[in-house]
Amino acid sequence: MKLRLIKASTEYQEQISDMLDEWYATGEEIIPYAIRRIDYHDFEYYCKNLENKNFLSENFVTDSTFFCLDEDNDMVVGAVNIRHYLNEALLLDGGHIGDGVRPSMRRKGIATKMIALALEECKKLGIYKVLMVCDKDNIGSAKTIINNGGVLENEPVVDGVPQQRYWINLSDQADDKQEIIRHMSLEEIPECVYVIRNAFKTVADEFGFTEENAPRFTAFATDEGRLWYHFCKEKRPMYVYMIGDRIVGYYSIALLNENEAEINNLAVLPEYRHRNIGRSLFEDSIAKVKVTGRTKIKISIVEENKRLRDWYESFGFVHTGSEKFDFFPFTCGYMEKELV
Repeated sequence: MKLRLIKASTEYQEQISDMLDEWYATGEEIIPYAIRRIDYHDFEYYCKNLENKNFLSENFVTDSTFFCLDEDNDMVVGAVNIRHYLNEALLLDGGHIGDGVRPSMRRKGIATKMIALALEECKKLGIYKVLMVCDKDNIGSAKTIINNGGVLENEPVVDGVPQQRYWINLSDQADDKQEIIRHMSLEEIPECVYVIRNAFKTVADEFGFTEENAPRFTAFATDEGRLWYHFCKEKRPMYVYMIGDRIVGYYSIALLNENEAEINNLAVLPEYRHRNIGRSLFEDSIAKVKVTGRTKIKISIVEENKRLRDWYESFGFVHTGSEKFDFFPFTCGYMEKELV
C-alpha cells in the first residue's frame, strides 16, 4: 500500500467525499475534528476554509490538514491535522497532531504510516518536538504513537477521561540548514527567555546596565512568568526564528488598539548576528501587523543606543519622543512607522 499526504482540492473531491460519506454513515465521531468542522457538501468552500490561517484566532491555532491517499487503490483512507504551535489547551490535551483512519480501512497499519508522513510535514514546519495525545484506553492509538518514537510523559485526567501524552523528538533528524520563522509554542517559553536575556545582555554590558541599577531592563526582568502572561493572558502573537531545531531569534506583537501595534523584544542570540536574522524577524513582524489591518507600528528603544536607532530609521521609523524613568539609568526612546 503506497500512501502519501495530499491537500484537499477539487481534484480529490470524489475520494474525500467518499470517505466522509462512509464515516458519517457509521454515526461515530470523525477524527481529526478539523475535517468535520465544515460541511463538505459545498466542496469548494470546504477546501478554502479547511485550515485556520488566522494567527489571531482565539478558538483555533494555525494548522495544516492533509488527507491520506492510498495511491494503489486511488482511495482516501484517513486524515491528519497538524497544529503549528501549542496553546494551553493543546499542550494539555490535543497535541500537535490529530489523526484518524476511515472505518473500513482500520487495523491495516495505516495510522502508523500516516503519522510517519505527518512527522515529515512537522519537520518542514520547524516542529522537532511533537506532542501526541490519546485516551489511555485507546491501545491501538498508543501503539501507533509509540511505533513512531513516542515517549510517554504523563497520564493526566481531562474532563474525567484519563489521557496519555507522548513526545516524539525529531531533533536528530533536523536539517541544520533549514531556517524558518514560525509561531512560538507554549512549551518553548524557557528557550525564548534564554534568547531574550542573552540578546539584551550585550546591550546591558555595552551601556553599563546591571541587575542592581536596571532590574526592570529586559535582560534581567524577562522570565518564564512574564512570557507566559503575554502568551496566555494577553494572547500576544509570539514568533521564533529556527535554524534546524534551535531557536535563535524571537519577537512578539502587542496589539495596542484597532490602529496600532508594538513590536516587543526583537532578539537574536549574539552568536547568530550579522546574518540578517534580525532583518528577517523585523520584516516578518511588519507583514504580520499589516495582516491585522493596523496602520501604525511602534517600538521603544534605549535612547542612547544610536546604532539601534539608526537601524530602525533605515526601515522608515521616525523618532517621536523620549522619557526618563527613575528606575532606569537610561532614557527610553520611542519610534513609530506608518504602514502603507
